[in-house]
Amino acid sequence: MQKSIAKNIFYKVTLNFFNLVLPVIVGPYVYRTLGATSVGMVSYSESMFNYFFIFAVFGVHQYGLREVSRVKDDKEKVSQLFTSLFSVTFVMSIATSLIFFVFAYVGFGDKQIFPVLLIFGISLFINMFYVDWVNEAFENYDFITIKTIIVRLVYVSLLFTLVHNSHDYKQFAFLLMLSTFLNNIFSFFYIKRKVKFNFKKISIREHIRPLFLVVIFSNANILYTQLDRVMLGKYINTAAVSYYVMAQQIMGIINSLILSVIQVTIPRLSYLSGNDDEHSYITLLNTISKVYFAALFPASIGMLIISDIGVVIYGGKEFAAAGPVLAVFSFYMVSVGIESILANQIIYVKRRENTLVKLIFICGFINFGFNFILLKLGIFSSASAIFTTAISNYLLLTLEYIFIRKYIKVKYKLFELSKLKYLFYSLLFIPISYGIRLFITNTIYLFFTLIIVNAVVYATILFITKDEVLEMFLIKLKLKKA
Repeated sequence: MQKSIAKNIFYKVTLNFFNLVLPVIVGPYVYRTLGATSVGMVSYSESMFNYFFIFAVFGVHQYGLREVSRVKDDKEKVSQLFTSLFSVTFVMSIATSLIFFVFAYVGFGDKQIFPVLLIFGISLFINMFYVDWVNEAFENYDFITIKTIIVRLVYVSLLFTLVHNSHDYKQFAFLLMLSTFLNNIFSFFYIKRKVKFNFKKISIREHIRPLFLVVIFSNANILYTQLDRVMLGKYINTAAVSYYVMAQQIMGIINSLILSVIQVTIPRLSYLSGNDDEHSYITLLNTISKVYFAALFPASIGMLIISDIGVVIYGGKEFAAAGPVLAVFSFYMVSVGIESILANQIIYVKRRENTLVKLIFICGFINFGFNFILLKLGIFSSASAIFTTAISNYLLLTLEYIFIRKYIKVKYKLFELSKLKYLFYSLLFIPISYGIRLFITNTIYLFFTLIIVNAVVYATILFITKDEVLEMFLIKLKLKKA
């Protein structure tokens, strides 16, 4: 029985809204309490950890989500697939954690950062219990939402209890690891009630190649934002990493909320494509794109106009230097959104990840080249790093779109007025915001005035033009009240 996409989006938006509000409350406390150096140390450790984490998860989440979505009506096939992929995760998690502990000891055993690396190493081990890809394939977004909210609330209560000054960075890292453990273990026991292990027909070899391809394309940030963070930590300083990470986190908070539309529809798109229902697939894809762009463009331009004051409100005056970085991240966020549709909802759903991997590598190495040039010119910084990453990402989505139109031949048009009109509407925020700044100087008042006025203007435009996304949303509300 297919679950309602509207309900799935509701639960996913609820979860991401909670994840939006929580960092707004917790983030300023963390940044003000720990300071730029301690936050940078944890972030730098996390950046190195993420390279190993790529191999610990080994692409199981994205690959498992797609494959289980295709066979979820067959309990035996689901059981066999779950057992096979869990076995892969089990082995890779243990092997990767052991290698990481050796790496941490040899490279940083006598440094202040070593205890933080050990804590992150534990997260590699407990990754074996991560099975939310099965919950997402079955569209159990209600459980995922409730579980995650509970875990996050536990994390917050312990954060305020244990982290009080800049010396408490180890406690902060421990809480990050603890929240991961609780999230994973709850999901594991929940899904094991419905899906049993079946080792009789276990098959691992056939999954290795597609998993390896997923490892590459689903972790494209190793050659993009992740590369930026590591190079900033190595060649500049940890404070530069903290400016970059803060801007990235703010973008992530906003982006995760609007990405709900994409995330909850991947299982349904995989199901439709796998059952050769191309008409329904294209119809849903275009509808999703319009809804997504209606939120993506105003969010990106909105982040641009409040970038200078947003970082001060979020992290304090110590992080004012992150303002220009956040401004560039708003430019980058548009590319991330469009590329998510092209890569995840078309190329990957259509099982053409071989080409996707090649394109990601090409543009990733171009980004590395850009960073190297910036270093040689002496202008490598948090802002310049994300700018060249954005350029590389726009090149990537351009190549992906050409591939989709020319070779996959999916009847999907990106450059349509029905999709891009939301960008044109949102550009009005820039002159409106400039006018508001002439009359309001107080940071807090300016922040909320900019958001409220531009939101009202945008909603008014949608109402006057009788926008189909707004009307679709209003119809849903009327049906719920009826």
